[in-house]
This record gives sequence, C-alpha cells and structure tokens, in this order.
Amino acid sequence: MISLQKINSKILSRQRGVSMVELIVAMALGLFLLFALIEILINGKQSFGSANNLSRLQENGRIATNLITSDLKRAGYLGGNSNAAQISGTTPPQIPMSTCPAASRIWGRMIEQPIFGKNGTETVSYDCIVPAWYLRGDLLVVRHAAPWVETGALSANRYYLRSSLFSGRTFIGSAEGNAQNEVTETPNSVREILAHGYLVGLSGRTCNDAVVPSLYRIGLSDAGLPERNELLPGVEHFQVQYGIDNQYRNANEISLARWSDVTTVRIWLLVRSECAETGYVDNSTYTMGDVNYVVNDSFRRQLYSSVVMIRNEI
Repeated sequence: MISLQKINSKILSRQRGVSMVELIVAMALGLFLLFALIEILINGKQSFGSANNLSRLQENGRIATNLITSDLKRAGYLGGNSNAAQISGTTPPQIPMSTCPAASRIWGRMIEQPIFGKNGTETVSYDCIVPAWYLRGDLLVVRHAAPWVETGALSANRYYLRSSLFSGRTFIGSAEGNAQNEVTETPNSVREILAHGYLVGLSGRTCNDAVVPSLYRIGLSDAGLPERNELLPGVEHFQVQYGIDNQYRNANEISLARWSDVTTVRIWLLVRSECAETGYVDNSTYTMGDVNYVVNDSFRRQLYSSVVMIRNEI
C-alpha cells in the first residue's frame, strides 16, 4: 500500500516551477501588451498635438482677422470731423503719396488717404519697408484717429488731431499749446492719429529648422516714424482686394487719385501651424485674390477671409 506521504511528494514535484514553453508564452504576451500600450501613448500624443495645432490655428486666425477688420472699420475716422479738407494746424495733413519715406513723419500725416495698398512684390518698393521684412503677399495701409480721447500729457513727437464737428487741427504733441492748434467750437477732443501697415514677414524663429512666418504691423514710433512690430506667428500669406464702384481690384490697378473711392476691402489670411506635423500632408491649392498658392508639406493650415465696408470715406 502506497503511503500518503509518497503521493504528496510526487504531486509537489510535478507542480514545482514553470516550463520553458509557459515562460516564453508569458513573455510574448507581456511584450505584446507593452507594445500595444506604447502604440496607444504615441497615438494619443499625436492626437493631442493635432488638436493643439488646430486650436492654435483657429485662435490665431480669429485674432488676426479681428485685428485687421477692426482697424478697417475705423479707416478715415477723424473724430467729430469727417472732412480732411477742413483740417489745418502747425503740422497739417500731408498730400497723399504712393510711397512711405522711412526717416520722415509724413507717412502718418496722409489722413486724406485712409486706405492704401501694394500688390505682391511691389510691397518692397514702399520705402519705409526694409526688403528683409517682407516674405510674401500684399501690403495694406489703414489710417484713422484713435477711438479713445487723450486726457493726459501728450507724447512730444506723436501726431494728434484736435477736432469738433466743423473743424480740426493736427500737430505733434509738443505744439499742443500753439494758438494755431486751437479749436473754438465745442465739444472738441484730442485724439492720436494712427497709421498701420499690415504685411507678412519672417519671424526669425524656427521649428525643426523651418522658419516661422508672422503677421507684422508697421506703426508710428514715439518719434513719429514708421516702425515694425510682430502681431501673430503662423500667418503665412495675406491678400487684399479693394471695392471701387461695382468691382474688386488689386492694389496695382488703382491710381493714386482713386484710393479715396474705396468703399469695401476684402482680405484673405492663410494661417499655418508653427511646426510640421508627423504623418500629416497638405498638398492643397489656396485661392486668395489674384493668387493660387500651392503647398506640399506637413504643416496644418486654415484660410480666413472677410469683407469690410469702409464707413468713414472722405
């Protein structure tokens, strides 16, 4: 008769450890689960990156469009007075020109030309624009009085307008007290004259060796001279057309005398991600104004457009 002790000893000897086959199967299952987890993490990271790029594109596109359209809605606004011919002063308005002297204050003084533009590469012929600033697209210039009223001390070299419903005086801040700059009618107010030029240039920053384009705005410095400031990164192209009579025209189709006849402005902004996106391909053709812009790379893009009516035509 076999003792119970011997039976238990045989059972225990069979249950001790795992076989080589079982070990290999367990390792294979573990590696499979590990690779699956890594794949999930990679896909999740790519999905997050795509969503983040799209969100930034939408945000930058909305901001850029709102900045330009808000400026356009004020074009030609001169406080209470809408007639630039009634404005004089110690620094009177400058007769409109098709150029922009770089070392002169007269660019900001062309208030009889609330809208102006350059088409495509003609932008580099605008003297206050350094060729290295320009990347592609059009130039849009907008001039108007500030929507806010000056209540404190004026900057010595900035350009201001004191206006009522019937007259106006323009001057630099240091000449505010000159008798030639007085307006007798009431109410009257003092506002800064703003001149803005919008264009696309290179930011100088890179992402994976690709230079990031940006929307820039030329404004007036404290010295009253044109200076460039970056507004938003990722704006790759900018196109503008101008409504005169019953048709839209490019800037090079408008004579100097007819800029005051512009009643609407149509803009296109092409915004792209700052960095290329792995696994994504954009080989689209973007139609904007007189341009068909062809791309073939891995940047995400969105095209924005808007039409603005000029409310303060002179």
